[in-house]
Amino acid sequence: MLPVVCLLVLFCAANAVAGGFDCVKPPYGAPMESINDNDYFVKFMEKNGVAYYNYTGPCKLGVHERLAPVIVYGVVDGKLYSRIMKTEHDDIEIIKTVTTKLAGTPQTAHEGEWLVMSWDFPEKKIKMKLKYDEKTKATKSAIYYEPLRPKAVAAPEESLEK
Repeated sequence: MLPVVCLLVLFCAANAVAGGFDCVKPPYGAPMESINDNDYFVKFMEKNGVAYYNYTGPCKLGVHERLAPVIVYGVVDGKLYSRIMKTEHDDIEIIKTVTTKLAGTPQTAHEGEWLVMSWDFPEKKIKMKLKYDEKTKATKSAIYYEPLRPKAVAAPEESLEK
């Protein structure tokens, strides 16, 4: 009886992992049908070859413990392309500490009021960019899968602005 229970538990755990979506480590490049088995992704817009979705399922990122982020996922050719996030009233010291710990030292620049931090992970074909408005303390960030990036989308973190 115990081996049957163990097998049942392993089977259920495998199904939960195989058929779900991990918002902490999104499977960039994965087909939507493989990650949207619970219909948690709700499409709300399409622009320049990118379909934008809200994720309505369970998701807890570290930022949720201190802010109320707006998070949107981009899909190109039916595959997960990006995660775009905005926050208000963020703390640049926390951002620098967390992002450096998770992603390493960024390249930094200034674009007007914005402090821009970027990372490139060529082995994963992923790029990450975070803009911080030094006056309003707002952020705009994007993590995206470079092979799916449409040529018309110059800055994924700006794609929802207009």
